[in-house]
Amino acid sequence: MKLNRKQQGFTLIELVIVIIILGVLSVIATPKLLSLSSEAQASSLQGITGAIASVNKLVHSQTQIIGIADKNECLGTCNNHPNWDNEIAYFYINISGTRLYVYNGYPLSPLTAPSDSMAANNYKEVMGLSDDDFVYGMGSNSSFAIVPKKYESKLAQILAGTFKCHVEYRSPTRSFNYSIQALTDNC
Repeated sequence: MKLNRKQQGFTLIELVIVIIILGVLSVIATPKLLSLSSEAQASSLQGITGAIASVNKLVHSQTQIIGIADKNECLGTCNNHPNWDNEIAYFYINISGTRLYVYNGYPLSPLTAPSDSMAANNYKEVMGLSDDDFVYGMGSNSSFAIVPKKYESKLAQILAGTFKCHVEYRSPTRSFNYSIQALTDNC
């Protein structure tokens, strides 16, 4: 008498082979997925850098039109210039109702006037930078660092120049020219 059994399920060898194949695939795919994540972070920072650079060009053009691009500082009331803020002691332009403070025709870095949180908050608002997504600190050579929130613990390393996954902005001063750059070596 022959029993006619239908096979139900998989044999142990078939299951082991599937597990081995999945293991090999995960070893191959994991580094690629991690690489995509770091590439996405680097691309995001480059996009932010491009957006800030575009706003800076528009701001510089506007400061040239109203005649404050080459003016650095004024004493007192600055001859009552309509774009001079006596309290903060910097020139400004209005962008969508927000005062963006400028120096040598470019947006003032939030670190330039650290005692004035309004200037820093206005900069972040005009540039579209959210405190939910970014932290801010000092970058190399006294630049302003815009750092993804997940790297908040790296601020000391960013200052030392040993960690690079952030945007650095420097408004022009007597010592430095204007610059903006995405540093993505460690993303």
